[in-house]
Amino acid sequence: MSEQSPPSTPAPRNRGWLIALSIIGGLVLACAILPIGLFAVLLGIGGRATATPGTALPTSRWEEQAVEGAGRDRVVIIDISGVIGAPSDAFSLQLSHGQLLSQIRQATKDTLVKAVVLRVDSPGGGVVASSELHAELLKLREAGKTLVVSMGTTAASGGYYVSAPADRIYANPDTLTGSLGVILSLTNFEETYEKLGLKSYVYKSGELKDIGSPTRPPTDEDAQVLQSVVDEAYAGFVRVIVEGRGLPEAQVRQIADGRIYTGNQALELGLVDELGNLDAAILGAKELAGLETALVVRYTESTSLRSLLLSRLAAPQAPTDPLGLRQLTEPQPPRLEYRWLP
Repeated sequence: MSEQSPPSTPAPRNRGWLIALSIIGGLVLACAILPIGLFAVLLGIGGRATATPGTALPTSRWEEQAVEGAGRDRVVIIDISGVIGAPSDAFSLQLSHGQLLSQIRQATKDTLVKAVVLRVDSPGGGVVASSELHAELLKLREAGKTLVVSMGTTAASGGYYVSAPADRIYANPDTLTGSLGVILSLTNFEETYEKLGLKSYVYKSGELKDIGSPTRPPTDEDAQVLQSVVDEAYAGFVRVIVEGRGLPEAQVRQIADGRIYTGNQALELGLVDELGNLDAAILGAKELAGLETALVVRYTESTSLRSLLLSRLAAPQAPTDPLGLRQLTEPQPPRLEYRWLP
């Protein structure tokens, strides 16, 4: 009887799967590591400066981007757009509050700058932010610079507040301006809490410590305190218009009831000086500054990919809240605003 050789063992069927999984795992690992390496290379290319989250990067002097004209004298266009004082996004074209202040200060100090055209396209915003911009614009005027405002689509509430110090205000006939006044809004979540089974327990040192709480209705005393705050800010708004426009206080209080006006209506009320767009405002700024020729510029900064990435890192990231529960349990405090809120 002849000896039989054992049958050959077939290759494991799952060997191919193991190879495929190894390749896929390698690709996933590479995709996870390569962006980190690329990010580090980009940071290295941009320079050796480092930034930690929450710290502001040093900013260089604003550079001038020519718009039109020529000569030694400068007319600077500064754009105020969006909600005044709103948090900025590193990838947004809208200037942050700090950047706006910086541009106004640079124009104030630059001896070559003879006039500033403030292009306003804003529904307003925070009371404090509007007040800070207004104060810097007054300093610009005090430095002997001509200030002209060109109103865009909207220049309402705080948008008008920052326009008031101008030597001359231009508006398009269809610009929406006005909304002169103050607003403080409260949202009440009491019934929502009950439906979700949520309860809020507050231990406070004084009856008004939780004024504006969204988990209870406001008391009469709450309403009196909050209204007094609004009235005080409103008085400041009226004073700014009286001083900036040279109008009687009684007249200002009559028209400053919160309603909006078109550019045409604002002209009749003395809130603006002329109808015209940005080009007309630039010509008006040259005329008021006594300039036959001037180089019209905008301020800009050279933004590298590195600076964008670093600013993105430094900017606080909003936590995810898919169900909206965080908004209910951690509501934002009331904001006092010079803002048009339809």
